[in-house]
Amino acid sequence: MKNTLKKLQNTDTQKARGMDTLALIPVFAALYEILTLAVLPWFSVPELRYTGYAFRSNILHMEDIERGIAEYFGYPDSVLQTALQNLNILKIGAIIGIIITAVFVVLCFLIKVRAAILGRVAVLWNLLLAVYAFSFMMDTNKVLNLLAGRPNDLMSYTLDSFMQLTPYAYSLVIFGIILVFMMEQLLDTQAEYEAEQYILKVETEDPGISKRTIIGMILVVIAIPLVIAFGVLFLQDRSIYFISLSVMIISMVPFFLVFENRRPEAREIIVIAVMAALATVGRAAFFMLPFFKPVAAIVIISGVALGPEAGFLTGATAALVSNFLFGQGPWTPWQMFSFGILGFIAGLLFRAYRHGKPANVKLMAVYGFLSTLLIYGPIMDTSTITQSVSMGLQDIDWEAALAIYAAGIPVNLVHATSSLIFILVLARPMLKKLTRVKQKYGILEP
Repeated sequence: MKNTLKKLQNTDTQKARGMDTLALIPVFAALYEILTLAVLPWFSVPELRYTGYAFRSNILHMEDIERGIAEYFGYPDSVLQTALQNLNILKIGAIIGIIITAVFVVLCFLIKVRAAILGRVAVLWNLLLAVYAFSFMMDTNKVLNLLAGRPNDLMSYTLDSFMQLTPYAYSLVIFGIILVFMMEQLLDTQAEYEAEQYILKVETEDPGISKRTIIGMILVVIAIPLVIAFGVLFLQDRSIYFISLSVMIISMVPFFLVFENRRPEAREIIVIAVMAALATVGRAAFFMLPFFKPVAAIVIISGVALGPEAGFLTGATAALVSNFLFGQGPWTPWQMFSFGILGFIAGLLFRAYRHGKPANVKLMAVYGFLSTLLIYGPIMDTSTITQSVSMGLQDIDWEAALAIYAAGIPVNLVHATSSLIFILVLARPMLKKLTRVKQKYGILEP
């Protein structure tokens, strides 16, 4: 046991083993800084709020709002050209900041505490960009005050100024000041391991598929499709909330069979809620990329780490909750079943991981690709056919059905590829964290 502990400690010191809680703070801060540099508005000009320039104030497209200021306030051409030159410097600086910060995020996962130097460089660079933007704003207000015949006093530079920095730009200053001093401590995941002590994974004999899992399989494979079929045939897909609620209740039964010999604890339910929330947020975060979503990957990881019952419940919950953002419809029960079955099958196929065997992430990624392409996609294509028939939109013959399935292949390929990529990126850190939570608190064990 002592030699095993020493071996684990040496391994953890020499190579990355995923992210830990504190290390996620600079990672999420860096991702926010990338978002701020690329998308969020930096400047606010109240006089332009009802013009076409109002929402063109992010740092990569500031030329538009500067031309709007020149047009609205009557800038001299020489002043406009000088301002555009300064904005080009800001734009180049922002692009460099995005690249440095993105590289830092990647290195956080690869070399952890040794990425602290680049992390400090990234936040300081972005801090300097915010300072430069503040200087640009002050110069612009000075020119506008002169054009308007106003004095350059404290009020005209602050509360009564023509141009103001948004909170997003100021947030880079806050992150820069805080993280530059704390970067190394936050990324020192070895210290967190030592604080929690090592929880050794002990290999146990795989008892095979239990009776409760077989019961859950029957409910998942038979009962839920029957409920969905009932909704299609007798309710014409009109009572979507009733069908979705029924699917949700049936999904919960296999999960609660895990606790046949004891009462479930709140923290055990919270783990499922957190994973479903992550899947929902992931779907919302990638709304701009059609069909390229991390939902299936997170559901599969949940099934591998927490078991098939928990995997199905995570998928069903994520589909139902995320559709409150994307829109409920007759497709909701189908999505609940489709995402859920991916997690359930993953929990069965990779159950050896829950008994101490190492996770084969590449094999998980292949499963994610194939299951999304061959299970999730065709099921959702079938839902399109049934919705067309039950709502009386059109008669579907075999040729029309095959055309719908063929049209869905490109979409399913994109979705399957996203599952593969997200599993390769997320599986190791998420599996490690979920396993440590399970072992530390003894949750989701019968």
